[in-house]
Amino acid sequence: MRIENGLMAVALAACLAAGTACTANTASAQTPPPLTIGQQVRGEITSADPVNHRDGTRSKLYRVDLQEGQGVTFSVEGALRAHLALFRDSDLVRSSSEDQERASLTVRAPSTARYTLAVSGQDASSYGPFTVKATALEVYDGSTLNAGASITDWADSARRIPLQIEHAGLYAVRMASDEFDPLLKLEGNGVSLENDDSGGSNNSLITARLEPGRYTITADGYSGQIDGQYQLSVEERTIPEGSLLAEGSELVAGRQGSALYQGRAQTFRISVPSRQMATLQMRSGEIDSYLRLSGQGVSLSDDDSGDNLDARITAILEPGSYTVQASTAGDSAGAGLFTLDFGLAPVPQGSGGGSLTVGEARDAHLVEGLTDRYTVDVRRAGDYVVEMSSGEIDSHLRLKRGDEEVAADDDSGGSLNARIEQSLSTGTYVIEASSAVGPQSGPYRIVIRRR
Repeated sequence: MRIENGLMAVALAACLAAGTACTANTASAQTPPPLTIGQQVRGEITSADPVNHRDGTRSKLYRVDLQEGQGVTFSVEGALRAHLALFRDSDLVRSSSEDQERASLTVRAPSTARYTLAVSGQDASSYGPFTVKATALEVYDGSTLNAGASITDWADSARRIPLQIEHAGLYAVRMASDEFDPLLKLEGNGVSLENDDSGGSNNSLITARLEPGRYTITADGYSGQIDGQYQLSVEERTIPEGSLLAEGSELVAGRQGSALYQGRAQTFRISVPSRQMATLQMRSGEIDSYLRLSGQGVSLSDDDSGDNLDARITAILEPGSYTVQASTAGDSAGAGLFTLDFGLAPVPQGSGGGSLTVGEARDAHLVEGLTDRYTVDVRRAGDYVVEMSSGEIDSHLRLKRGDEEVAADDDSGGSLNARIEQSLSTGTYVIEASSAVGPQSGPYRIVIRRR
């Protein structure tokens, strides 16, 4: 069945609106009124309109002339619970979602042709007045983008967009949409970055240092689900000279620094002059912060202990040098700016940690959110018992030698107490005493003895 010279059987309209095959009496053919881009037309579905005998819905038709690649959004307002369908000849191009409260339909014309828009009721009981409107949609023309560019586009599949960078600098590429969850990729000149949600809400943002050259931006949707309008922009970010921390540099206690994550961990150093409580914080509105702290027998990591997606590590550290690694959680290949804060404070009175002698029982107080670390020299190989007992906290023990975890326990000591029984060779070990259920504080007793 085909639409010829703008004529269509009225009975055919009802079938087309439902997206089903049908036949019609050509004697009842009529010319659908035109609907032009930028125009709105009022109508009404009544019982006098032709009925689709498959589901009882009724329809009105409009003819629309579109050029290849032209984007348009059709929308319906009014009392009618409407459904929209666009056809070229008798082939369905696209239809509106069944679960929309207000019917709308966005398309990019596959070819230059005369199309037919069918406005129908959602079901056999749908009647009433309506206003149908056709709005021009901005679509990307395929040209190369430069810094400072901002485009609005519509796509139903991933779009690859060339980007030309003229001089080295820090650039922010943003992709935003109210219609789907954007996924942004940036590739070229040794750069391969991807981001999903760093732009706020479900939007995407990649901040990266780029050298002059040609890059490719891929505008996509999460899990390949892209269908709708989005905005894309590329802007150069100005950062005062020397304000970014150099990789490998030493963090200064009490002084905040900024750095750039670009797909790989950034490494820094801290020095602790005496036994003190150290706090490290990594904050960012552009990446999901992740921190690692290592050195002097310490190996700690954190993802979200700070505000929002920020990372924070608080620990009592012995004198010495430590390594800080700043990266992102999971396998994210995103990029963005972050800040690092490093602070030192006196160890709270009664806090645990330090050296521990075999056979010595130590009473200490666990500070909320901390892990106490004890260094033990085992001078004779044999079987040993480590116990942590408390009436106020759910005890947890971890026994380590260097970076290797030898044993760990939660409740083997009875009640909520921890107990490790282990054969040990001679050497230096670290006992980590903490809470098994997150931040808790309270007194506890710890002991290591030979059996």
